[in-house]
Amino acid sequence: MTAASTRVRDASSFVTLPSGRRLAYAEAGDPDGVPVVVFHGLPGSRLQQHPDDSIARNAGAWLIHVDRPGFGRSDPCPGRTLDAWPRDVAALADALALGRFAVVGLSGGGPFALACAALLGERLTRVAVVSGVGSPGSMPMRGTTLPVWLAFGMAHASPWLLSAALGAAAQLGRAYPDRYLDVVASHMAPADRPILARPEVRAMYARDLPEAFRQGTGAMVDDLSLLSRPWDLPLERVSVPVRFWHGDADRMVPVSAAQHLAAATPGATLTLCQGEGHFLILDRWAEVLRWGVA
Repeated sequence: MTAASTRVRDASSFVTLPSGRRLAYAEAGDPDGVPVVVFHGLPGSRLQQHPDDSIARNAGAWLIHVDRPGFGRSDPCPGRTLDAWPRDVAALADALALGRFAVVGLSGGGPFALACAALLGERLTRVAVVSGVGSPGSMPMRGTTLPVWLAFGMAHASPWLLSAALGAAAQLGRAYPDRYLDVVASHMAPADRPILARPEVRAMYARDLPEAFRQGTGAMVDDLSLLSRPWDLPLERVSVPVRFWHGDADRMVPVSAAQHLAAATPGATLTLCQGEGHFLILDRWAEVLRWGVA
């Protein structure tokens, strides 16, 4: 059985996987351009898109933003593993007749991009990881905000407690996304705060956050639990070009995460962004896409 694609009214579309689960995705950019599959941050959804779509069009990039299982409109996948995600992505690509394509992973989507780099091989052209979450042991408490450090700690030791703790955050994100962003900004680097204050950025997250929590907090707990345990990814097998972008002032994911993963990934390069924080993607999107479609 092969994957099949269907479209719904809200401009989002679905791929039905061989297992019967559905993945939701949304397209942006140049429909005749180079295909780039984008993995959202945590929390997030397919609606976590750069507010200026002309950047992707000018870069000649056809963007496919996809909800991971349990986020947005994608069906949950109980017991999923990090190395299962590349199979879902390959099925999505088959349904869309993509052939070869690039991948971009943002923040919590970064490890899922690396899973694809390790397991999809020559199916990929390039892999970009921007402000990506690091593997266990690469994000010391000293360089990480307390809420993030606690979330990963609870995900590893007490997922049920994390689920309860995230309930209030989900309610705030759904009902009052501006207040949610204010709380996030209070923990971020000074460079991040003016980015999160931009009206167009706030409008984007006002659409994205309720969608990220559409099905509750289960998907976020699943992601955090997956990423807090050993990844068991064969990064030594990566042959596709991989490039990391990371701000040295990032307080959500310390730069040590990117340094560790770049060192473990054959041929990978790291662009260290001086004085920039976690949300640097909103200023460097054109740079990332130009590299991705080259």
